[in-house]
Amino acid sequence: MDFKPTSKFAYVVGACYKYVPELCALLNSFDMVGNVFDVHVLGIGLPEEFTKQFAKLGYRVVYHNIQEDEIQAGRGVSEIVCRKRYWYAGEIGNQYQAMCVLDADMVFIRNPWQFFEIAALTGFVLGASKEQNKIYNHEHHHVDGRWLIDPEFCNDKDLCNAPLFIDARKYEQALKDSWLWFIEHGFKAPDMDAMNLAFLHHEMYHMIVKLAGVQWLGTNEQMLKPYMKACKRSDSLLWTDSGLEIWSIHGHYYHEKWRTQQLLNRKGCIKGRLDGSEKAYGDAAGALEVLHKAFLDALNGVITVEHKDYRCG
Repeated sequence: MDFKPTSKFAYVVGACYKYVPELCALLNSFDMVGNVFDVHVLGIGLPEEFTKQFAKLGYRVVYHNIQEDEIQAGRGVSEIVCRKRYWYAGEIGNQYQAMCVLDADMVFIRNPWQFFEIAALTGFVLGASKEQNKIYNHEHHHVDGRWLIDPEFCNDKDLCNAPLFIDARKYEQALKDSWLWFIEHGFKAPDMDAMNLAFLHHEMYHMIVKLAGVQWLGTNEQMLKPYMKACKRSDSLLWTDSGLEIWSIHGHYYHEKWRTQQLLNRKGCIKGRLDGSEKAYGDAAGALEVLHKAFLDALNGVITVEHKDYRCG
């Protein structure tokens, strides 16, 4: 790849046209938290009026404009931005001391430079924890008719896709295998399964450090729940009610339908687990407003995009 690193660490993220607002917010959030590391964007169909603004940011964006022949060879847009980003992390990461793999629909609240340092200095792989752990014993977890790991093993080191802090120089083959199994051997399970299986297959179990999901993603409405819900303190940053720093948030905050569903999910859980507490529902709605405001602040930052429905374009 034709680029020269300008920092010792780097991020990599993939996005297509449908994720233009989310990617805009992510890139602006890096600017807001004082990021100085290179950010590699694997872009598919991103508007030129958007990408030409990357130079306004206070760090370097390395834009990889993915062409149609690569998309076709990779079996579609989603496979490139979701699966092949790990191959790219392995390839690009050879030139950095550590990489961080991201989803496009994330916004950073704090600068996570310390986690790069841990990955680079120790070889530990740091990622956000999943709420469910898996046994990889489905037929889709075969590669050429063989199990990749013991099919009776329950992986208590399961990680979410992103963020993932990793020394790609040390684990290049594991990162690339999660893609190569799919493209060369017909691996059919989701990309998250492929990533976790690759780590286990390459005997990385004891090198995986799980980070609290509520501090990095907030999946399954974690940031809307009592004692865990997001709130803003006098420092203007986001925290959980229980005093944990929120490093980043994740979700389709740009879309009203998604935000509405988050509250509907909480309503059902509150009814079943909290005796229908109206206070708990009100707290969830307030936390969602705080999170949505954080997203909008990032969306309307240094670089801008037209506010419209990009999923229909």
